[in-house]
Amino acid sequence: MKKNKSHVFSKKELKLLLSILVLAFLIFLIIYVRNFRNFGEIKLSTNKKDIFTISDLKINDLKYSSTETDIISEFGKAKKVVEYSENGFNYKKFEYPNLNITLREYYDDYILVGVETTSSKYKITRGIRVGSNIGRTMRKYKIANKSGSYLYGNYTYEEMPEKNDNVYMGIRTKLKVSYYNKDAKEENDTFPMDLVQKIEYEYKNGTVTKISWSYDYE
Repeated sequence: MKKNKSHVFSKKELKLLLSILVLAFLIFLIIYVRNFRNFGEIKLSTNKKDIFTISDLKINDLKYSSTETDIISEFGKAKKVVEYSENGFNYKKFEYPNLNITLREYYDDYILVGVETTSSKYKITRGIRVGSNIGRTMRKYKIANKSGSYLYGNYTYEEMPEKNDNVYMGIRTKLKVSYYNKDAKEENDTFPMDLVQKIEYEYKNGTVTKISWSYDYE
């Protein structure tokens, strides 16, 4: 019986194999750099895009202040409804698979004031949804600072509670990108809570994994 001879690679084959290995390594390196880097620290390019505003508080064809009837018409009957009170207001939380909708009482109705989702089936705003790239997500909003935690803003997050005028900012960290817009208070407004609009994009490996937004008293 003849023994099988082991294959000896020629110089041409070795060069081809080496080229394939180098190419595979470069592809891996590009994917790693693009997706596993710390997006809270990378240097960005500035732009003149719009800052986060109330117009960004959307989900599919609904928006902030949509009614309870609108919610049921869009998403159907909730799997679970939780009713609770907070800060002197009554709320309802509609729970769907990978989606929570928060409504606050408004006269004789309830209106949409908050959304939280981990599903890519829902479009939120500016074409952003779970699964979007966090770098492209940041670039869809205004970027005034190339580096640092603040993408833009007129005050810091720590200053926000003490200011009575409009406060707006975008902040990025290793795990989340957040945008805020606090309403200015009138001189005769003695209500102790602030009305704050916010939207937050949690991400992992460069991809948005959770989106939540609200416009409520804090």
